[in-house]
Amino acid sequence: MITFDNYSCTYSSGKSMLHQLNLSIRPGEFVFVTGPSGGGKSTLCFSINGLIPHETEGSVCQGSVTVDGNRVQDVYPSDLVSVVGTVLQDPEWQLVRGTVKEELTFALENMGYPTDEIDRRLEEVVDRVEIQSLLLRSTLDLSGGQKQRVAIAACLMTKPKVIVLDEPTAELDPLGKEMVLDTIRQLHQEWGYTIVFVDHNLDVSMPYVDRVIVVSEGKIVADAPPSLLYDDPLVREWLPMPQVVELARKLGVKLEDEQYGERDPLTVEELRKALSDRGVIRPDPPKRLTNHKSEAGAVPAGEALLELKNITFRYRKQEDEMTIKPLNLRIGRGEFAAVIGRNGAGKSTLCKLITGLLKPHGGELLIDGKPSSELQADQRARHIGFVFQNPDYQFVRRTVYDEVAYGLSVQKLPAAEIDARVKKVTKLLQIDKYLQEHPHFLSRGERRRVAIASILVMQPEVIILDEPTTGLDSVRCREMMDYITELWRQGHTIIMLTHDMRVVADYIPRTIVLSQGQIVWDAPTREVFSKGKELKPYHITLPPVVELSHIWGWTQIALTSEEWVETLSIPELRETVPGGGGVV
Repeated sequence: MITFDNYSCTYSSGKSMLHQLNLSIRPGEFVFVTGPSGGGKSTLCFSINGLIPHETEGSVCQGSVTVDGNRVQDVYPSDLVSVVGTVLQDPEWQLVRGTVKEELTFALENMGYPTDEIDRRLEEVVDRVEIQSLLLRSTLDLSGGQKQRVAIAACLMTKPKVIVLDEPTAELDPLGKEMVLDTIRQLHQEWGYTIVFVDHNLDVSMPYVDRVIVVSEGKIVADAPPSLLYDDPLVREWLPMPQVVELARKLGVKLEDEQYGERDPLTVEELRKALSDRGVIRPDPPKRLTNHKSEAGAVPAGEALLELKNITFRYRKQEDEMTIKPLNLRIGRGEFAAVIGRNGAGKSTLCKLITGLLKPHGGELLIDGKPSSELQADQRARHIGFVFQNPDYQFVRRTVYDEVAYGLSVQKLPAAEIDARVKKVTKLLQIDKYLQEHPHFLSRGERRRVAIASILVMQPEVIILDEPTTGLDSVRCREMMDYITELWRQGHTIIMLTHDMRVVADYIPRTIVLSQGQIVWDAPTREVFSKGKELKPYHITLPPVVELSHIWGWTQIALTSEEWVETLSIPELRETVPGGGGVV
């Protein structure tokens, strides 16, 4: 179906993205492509659908890519739409019509298809993707998950044999992710589509794919079934494990399998079964668990740095309903808090009110004890830095160096100090090799690090980050969170909006759950995650180890795999662990 034959690709900037790639994907396979940010995953996708080389100015390709007998270099993307459908990370880039129905019929109308054929396909696709109730709705009013399902449906209208998805769930809340992944799984299992799925989130996707391909520095460095991927010691060395696999290997358990003999469990239920089969049955932890990253050594909250008193806000188009309802919140100096909740819960709106990008309709906001209305924009900026979810909204300069240095230049700091601070923060975020590149030429994950660097270099007292780990691979995510945690320990106040509950469990001591513009819970993270199924209506999916704690009925849940290992390593319990205490 898809063949890369000694294929290489270099961009006009001279940056080489794929090197002598040889790869075959069979009809009906579900292939998961992962690897470091900027490693060549998106280039691989765009080489399948023909955007490279035909729509990428100056790109130079050698070797060949063949899709269903078509040599991609010889066929324009418009002629490949009946073979390859593409879904991008941000559905806003793909949705161009007013209503869902208009969006779905748009491509075929432009291709001159008869009305009866368009109607027949529309009925078939809408039924297949289960979006009947959305047909007459405006695409602007859809949730992120709904938009991605519409984007998938739109690409199905041309009846492709291959669907290429480039991080389609990266910006969605857990329910949106689940919605899109269910659609993709159905297309593969029930309808036999060939799926090429690019993502960083191995936890969610690995149980459903046939094959995992790891791309790094333009080369394929691993290619294996998901349950055998981590049998390779090199993969274990540089590709962080999904939490279920990580915990299973630390506890020394495998799952019996007819095809492979023994394999890694890939789901919480498989891990529970593997543990139970080996006699690992555990009552409540006998001592207080401590997450060493977020709880041990936490900086005590000082006096109130931010106070929101009965804050309200309504967007102009929403005449009857408040986006932020009377809301009260206190953030102490030196705190680290996560704000979580479904898309549309009001998280970004709340943070824009704090930063001054939006003005509240009612209530009062105090910054370091002073009414925010008394502070000029530059005064507020010295207190608060805000990193947008979409990094492209922040860029105003032509090179990474100038972008990161911009805020310091406005403050007219000495050139030597600017240079030192820029080089320090870009080195920490591993973007120092791109200092003379244009930000828009970088991968999305790299652009996100540039946006974060441009705020961190200012050293504001409060740092607000809107989904800072979106688009980052597991290694970069961990490095990013370690750096943010270090800023917190140095005394910065951190507020982080995120859908990544594993990051929250691993790093963040306080969690605020927002729903429909109101605070539902505001408590230590362990206490919030102890709510279990009560969190589901708010589109919060707990990390696997937390879910397993609830399945086993622990009253004090574990937040990390390290806590599980610590608990099962207690002397009186070692005989229950496979191999007489084989925890590693």
